Amino acid sequence: MQEEQLMQKVEDEFTALLFRARQMLVRRAKIIHPELQDQGYRLLAVVIREDAQQQGVLAEKLRLDKATVSRLVQHLQSIGLVSRVPDPRDGRAQLVSATDEAREKWSSSGDMLRQQLRNHLSDWNHDDLEEFGILMHRLNSTFDDIV
Repeated sequence: MQEEQLMQKVEDEFTALLFRARQMLVRRAKIIHPELQDQGYRLLAVVIREDAQQQGVLAEKLRLDKATVSRLVQHLQSIGLVSRVPDPRDGRAQLVSATDEAREKWSSSGDMLRQQLRNHLSDWNHDDLEEFGILMHRLNSTFDDIV
């Protein structure tokens, strides 16, 4: 294969991988709650990984305007995935955090998807898995200066 054909194949496979990853995240969101949409999933991910956050901080991290984040938080609160409490450091602000139910569903859905991935990779030999891990790390590292 020519260099250009190889690069095109890599781009095509990478695009397909991103599409499948996106589908997997949509599926995970629906497992957590049938009404959980993309932006709500992203917000929930932040408060689960980083704990309670002010809405303004969430807006910055998610690159969304404050009104959108406010509506998202309100929706997630109405379906039982987040709660809001006054920020003890700033009485004018509220902290958004994941509920215990959201954390439990997040964890169990992640465990299920990880197990499915492991099942799909179980017939790969040790050397292939090791090489794949190295190449994925190398690919991921190339994005440090792009993102």
